[in-house]
Amino acid sequence: MAKLGLLSRIYNFRIGVKAKQAFRVTTGPTVQRLGLNLQIRAMSDAPSGEASSIDKHIVYSRHKDFDLRSQTVVQRFFERASMWPNLTAMECGLTGRKYTYGKLRDLTRNFGSALVRMGFKRGEVFGMVLPNLPEFPIILLGAAGIGMPVTTVNPIYNVEEIARQLQLSGATVVVTISELAGTLRQVAQLCPEIRRLIVVGKPEEGFVSFGEMLQDPGNLFDENIEINPMEDVFALPFSSGTTGLPKGVMLSNANVTANIQQLLHPTAMKLTTPPPTRHETDVLQEVYVCILPFFHMYGMVGVMLTGLDLGAKMVILPRFEGDSYVNSLHQHHPSTLHLVPPLVLFLGHRPDLKLDAFRRLHTVAIGAAPLGLAVATRFVERFQKHDLLMQEGCGMTETTSVTHLSPVINNQIGSFGEPLSRTKVKVLDVDTGESLGPGQHGEMCVSGPQVMKGYYKNPKATEETIDSDGWLHTGDMVYYNEQNQFFIVDRLKELIKVKGLQVSPSELEDILRRHPSVLDVAVIGVPDDAAGELPRAYVVKKPGVALSKEEIAEFVDAKVSHHKKLKGGVHFLDAIPKTNTGKILRRELKIMSQ
Repeated sequence: MAKLGLLSRIYNFRIGVKAKQAFRVTTGPTVQRLGLNLQIRAMSDAPSGEASSIDKHIVYSRHKDFDLRSQTVVQRFFERASMWPNLTAMECGLTGRKYTYGKLRDLTRNFGSALVRMGFKRGEVFGMVLPNLPEFPIILLGAAGIGMPVTTVNPIYNVEEIARQLQLSGATVVVTISELAGTLRQVAQLCPEIRRLIVVGKPEEGFVSFGEMLQDPGNLFDENIEINPMEDVFALPFSSGTTGLPKGVMLSNANVTANIQQLLHPTAMKLTTPPPTRHETDVLQEVYVCILPFFHMYGMVGVMLTGLDLGAKMVILPRFEGDSYVNSLHQHHPSTLHLVPPLVLFLGHRPDLKLDAFRRLHTVAIGAAPLGLAVATRFVERFQKHDLLMQEGCGMTETTSVTHLSPVINNQIGSFGEPLSRTKVKVLDVDTGESLGPGQHGEMCVSGPQVMKGYYKNPKATEETIDSDGWLHTGDMVYYNEQNQFFIVDRLKELIKVKGLQVSPSELEDILRRHPSVLDVAVIGVPDDAAGELPRAYVVKKPGVALSKEEIAEFVDAKVSHHKKLKGGVHFLDAIPKTNTGKILRRELKIMSQ
């Protein structure tokens, strides 16, 4: 198994988007017919007698409502996988080991049964500290299939960071790779609730072998287990939300299955699904080369789970390395690429691309940050595919994966798209709370079946994010045009995004305040062409002490992951600008940084 110089170079999001769906859609009349007048749609969707109370500025999806089904993520996967038992589902881009849909389904049962045999029960939290692996869905779905919420942890985190997430989630069993066994041993000492450690790869002392667990006969896996899709949690990823320290995000089975269906809506993307077959290959099978991390909801739902639902062949890379990524593209001829802007730049300037390898490529799905017109134009020209569909999307962990996706036709570069099926959006004036019309800047709020249940054991943070009417306040300043395509303006939220990875200013500020010579501190994100943003610290020294910028940076860097380091610099101030109530005026610091 390859080393983890890993996903630190994989910038995974503001979210992004991709989706897939049966039978390649046609553009033109089909889409035009769905472009219903918003006023009429608002009236038709309203409960009888309530038309007069409808907010005329709520933006409704132009996509037809999909059917909401009461099933778990695992039940949906088993149903779909049975259609193509002999098609390849997952293949390692480095070693070539692969699993068919039928094998993936069988091993999922075996792994879940082995967990039951070890004494784990519905409701206990299962931790995953893994890079991208072909075995990732076996572990994820096996645990979820017996009713265990799964919390996925970034494998580049250090001992303290991993332990913090596992403590907050209450995980009782954790899986990792042999290269991280030493790290997990230290983590386990800090997390007394962990009863078992599982290792993928070579055997490790104190770990249960994943390979041996797959030998379980599978008879303890109950496909009819009582799981309430609306209430029972499927995934428990961690997010800083709009402000503050990382919090567990409760995503129900219904949240995840709904987002899969939204992304696979027939009018959302140009994707195909093979018909039921027992053959080992099919010309309609979509092919993905997966480099975006599965521990993140963009990679998990937007790529992996929707890919499985679609019957796609997914080629898995555990980390980003330019040569191995390009070699996988050349070898496997992807039909859809899931990218973030730095990867678009990388491919647009890569001189050794064999264009014939992209003859099946029809769509590039982009998340994490807006894609500039110049970058997009260069990419299309580099691939010599002027009919290539470039779709940008938007979402957040709290909305499972995606809320918006640019349309198949008439999409505008720089826009993050329009609402997905069953998704409603409004833009609020930040001072008055009134909803705004086209062209006016305000905070985006969303409502839909993909919106989280809430933050784990944190009702206060939940109430601050989701209002009493069910609207999730994103903290993003946006506007939309007359075609209901949305554009990002700024972020109200304090969160810093370094190559798409979340960095909480509060977390770094807490570390800095532990330094004996620091009196006060504030951290913001500053723009960076390669990373999107980088953390910068503004520090007030205690009187009469000698303290250098280098000392401050080294103090923080020794305690955090690579993407959280103070690469945006350290600046000394006489005082941190604050409101009368003590809230840091980050906007003033942003202006100061320009």
